[in-house]
Amino acid sequence: MDTEKIENRIAKKGLEIKASIEITKKEIDVTHEKISKLKNEQVKIFQKIATIYLLESPKNEDSQIQTAIKNLQELNSNLKRKSDKLDILINDYQQKIDNILIRLDDFYKLKLVRLDNDSEYISLLNRYNVSKEKLNLDKKKIETSNQQFSTKIEKYNQNRYYNYLIDRDYGESSYKGSGIIRNLDNWIARFINFSENYNNHKILIALVEESKICYESEKNLCLSLLEQKDQKEYDVEKNLKLPKLKLELKQTEEYLAYYKKQKQDIENELIETRSGESNEFRKISNRLAKMLQSQSQQRLHDITLQTRSTEDDILLEKIAELDQKINQFEISFESIQQKITILEKTYNRFEQTLYLFKKNNIPKLYYDYQISSYDLDELLNNIYDEDIFPESIIHALISCRILK
Repeated sequence: MDTEKIENRIAKKGLEIKASIEITKKEIDVTHEKISKLKNEQVKIFQKIATIYLLESPKNEDSQIQTAIKNLQELNSNLKRKSDKLDILINDYQQKIDNILIRLDDFYKLKLVRLDNDSEYISLLNRYNVSKEKLNLDKKKIETSNQQFSTKIEKYNQNRYYNYLIDRDYGESSYKGSGIIRNLDNWIARFINFSENYNNHKILIALVEESKICYESEKNLCLSLLEQKDQKEYDVEKNLKLPKLKLELKQTEEYLAYYKKQKQDIENELIETRSGESNEFRKISNRLAKMLQSQSQQRLHDITLQTRSTEDDILLEKIAELDQKINQFEISFESIQQKITILEKTYNRFEQTLYLFKKNNIPKLYYDYQISSYDLDELLNNIYDEDIFPESIIHALISCRILK
């Protein structure tokens, strides 16, 4: 067997060992991930047990547990105190709003009395009402008229002969054209009765514009009367200090809404805390869960016996089951690590064997080896035995070496 085949055989066996190392490392990763998942599941179970315990808060003599229960009780008490204080504030602001509304009602009645005794205001109000009513009627008339006018005007716009003459300024001083064109335009004008239609068209457009002008004029008058009326009313309100009272009402209503929102938020948090769902409750239960994780199985059993619920007893059994699974995986984990250590040592011996073979086989072009493939494999398999050194393998190979 030539030198290169022996080198390739040693290198191949080394690569097979390296591949086994990679596969075994993946097994370690999988096992580590399974252990992590089981431990996370245990943590969640401890949190559930802590939640059940805190919700029931049975009597006990453990100082750490008593501290957790006391923290929860203080949390509930603080939330209740805040809620009660907000009830007082809400009641005060509601009472304040009621009083302001009573005062506003009195001032509005006084305002009406003063306005009713103001002849100038009454006249202004009557004129405004008349103008407003007329404006509404004019608007309806304009809408009806515009619909009719628009239909007629559209017919003119759709007549191409008529529009042809309009575009040429026919009938206007600016109209231009040669004799033949003029004769043709005159013939078209007679054919469509242009003169009469043109006058009617202008009248329609003028009527539309006139109706718009009249409506806008009436609208401006109505707005002017409204402005004067509102100013009169505002002057009376200002004299009675109504704007200030309105502002006070608005601000009080905003404060009331703010405190009601705070009250609702605290009530929601209180409900969540009493059901074990609030963030603050979770902080307390997480601290208790960490303490429970450090307890013995017997101590945990004693703690769960203090509650009325049977759910924590079932969860405790689940923890014991997970402990067994974790122990099994940890044993498997140690076994796999030992396997990797052995494989890595074996791989290093193959690498050392290959290195020594190349080093002692120079120049390799001059040598062959009297050894079969089977015997070579048997010889190389001795590398797996830690008691046999690579040097021994090389000495055995050199003993088979012959000159080409």
